[in-house]
Amino acid sequence: MRLTLFAIAVLTLAVVPKYATSQALLTPAIEEYQLAQSYSCGRTCGQVSSCREAVYQWCVCNYRRADGDNDGVPCESVCGQSTQQNIDRVKSLMQELGCR
Repeated sequence: MRLTLFAIAVLTLAVVPKYATSQALLTPAIEEYQLAQSYSCGRTCGQVSSCREAVYQWCVCNYRRADGDNDGVPCESVCGQSTQQNIDRVKSLMQELGCR
């Protein structure tokens, strides 16, 4: 009986970390998918509630009016003026959303 409990303990320790690691790797991809699914195209800058959503409208939905002055920052009322910090943030969001 003790040998069986020992074997179960060893197997549990061997399997759980691998499962936990694979779950940790999948979580960001699942979160990105859920995030993209929570937005829908057709919203204007006045209707978006975050810079991430503004970037989604601009690069995923092809809402080109979002960056009317072509400075690389859409919906400046939400994402801020075209400072280097905001441009870098928008580029990072574009990468997260799979935009070029």
